[in-house]
Amino acid sequence: MHRVKPDKYRKDLAECRQQAAPQEAAARAAKQQQAAGTGLAVAGAIASFIPVSTYGQARNLANATDAAQNVGGSVAAGGAMSADAATADYALVVNTCLAHKKYRLLRG
Repeated sequence: MHRVKPDKYRKDLAECRQQAAPQEAAARAAKQQQAAGTGLAVAGAIASFIPVSTYGQARNLANATDAAQNVGGSVAAGGAMSADAATADYALVVNTCLAHKKYRLLRG
């Protein structure tokens, strides 16, 4: 922060963050998707411990819990990848914006 006016930097950083708001919103949505997928997978795992009295019920329950775990895992994995990409995009937009405003970044 050598030779940088703190008030100007705060103003510029706020402007750059505002430009990156769509990427931040995408990252938040992806994290929610990841959490929902994880919840579904956990619910499927827990449901597999429900006691049943017949073979047919056991088979149906096993199929349902396997499907919930598979879908939940896929949704969580997709959300995690989307969150990582959106977070990287957010950092790229903010860093590029600050670089255009003539700030030198130590990490890019």
